[in-house]
Amino acid sequence: MIGPAPRERKSSLARWISIVGHPFAMVAVLIVGAALHFGTPGDAARALLLVALVTLLPVGALMIRQVRRGSWGNADASEVAERPLLFAVGIAALAALLGYAVIFRPGSFLVRGSVGVLGMLAACAVATRWVKVSLHMAFGALAATTLLWLGSPAGWVALAFLPALAWSRVVLGRHRLSEVGIGVFVGFLVGYAIHRL
Repeated sequence: MIGPAPRERKSSLARWISIVGHPFAMVAVLIVGAALHFGTPGDAARALLLVALVTLLPVGALMIRQVRRGSWGNADASEVAERPLLFAVGIAALAALLGYAVIFRPGSFLVRGSVGVLGMLAACAVATRWVKVSLHMAFGALAATTLLWLGSPAGWVALAFLPALAWSRVVLGRHRLSEVGIGVFVGFLVGYAIHRL
């Protein structure tokens, strides 16, 4: 029996890398790393649950709905025309998280993080008129930068993972190299801004 062709193996590997480096996964790594830096494992679990319920659940539900209806070709919202709805739901969910954090957890890292990610999504939404910024790379670079500033070893792991993630996004045809590079730049910039807040 002959195994899968090299091209199929390459695509399969790229898909798995892309799944591991999905923005949801990068957000989880970032939230847990930051929460552990500022608090206890219990704080990390509560922060992750809050972010998952308020932001990741609505965006995830949108992705599933759009793919099942055939409105999106894949869960990544890879076409430019699919992005406005993704950004609208993501920005609304983050605004809700920010409102909650300001009222109930003022001074927490969730406030700074929410402001930074809101700015990042808004910038990427505006840029979509000209370029489809890689959100995988933006969130990966954001997680790496923020965790490195916090002194977390997870930041080095995230940073080392970025080249493989960039490769996967290009191999899968989701982005051009320039879109991947812009995503990295935006993520690093926002991570630095969150650190400076």
